[in-house]
Amino acid sequence: MNKKFCKYTALGMLFNFIFGTLLHFLYEWTGKNPIIGLFAPMNESVFEHLKMLYFPMLIWVMIGYYKYAGKNRGYFPAAFVGLICGLLTMPVIFYTYTAFTKTEILFVDIIIFILSIIIAYSIFCFIYLNYHWQFFSVKGGIFLWEIVFVMFIVYYFFQ
Repeated sequence: MNKKFCKYTALGMLFNFIFGTLLHFLYEWTGKNPIIGLFAPMNESVFEHLKMLYFPMLIWVMIGYYKYAGKNRGYFPAAFVGLICGLLTMPVIFYTYTAFTKTEILFVDIIIFILSIIIAYSIFCFIYLNYHWQFFSVKGGIFLWEIVFVMFIVYYFFQ
């Protein structure tokens, strides 16, 4: 079980990197379609780039739900904690390094994206394998993910 789940999260990292990278360009490729803008970065702001982690990870977590959530009710909360850690990593490192360099460096931004993915999935895997949060319901875990989604929607309409 442990090795299978670790392989599953490693594949998730790869999926997230590929799908997240494609998301980065999707808004432009679709002629700035506003519906696509809900799910893909519409500009170069750090907040918009958080979508590149959130939506691919959401898809991957939903795929794994059918195989792994029945064995541990903490599946969604573990994924959520990993997600939040990954989402926090991106702006914290970005704004820290740009405060010192006074400029953005594309190569460093890509490394931050990769690091955020690794942190998100590693924490997800660690918590899922080591903590069985039985006090969480599946609906409660899904609700946590929905809160973040609503934040993206609110930001979309008020930017």
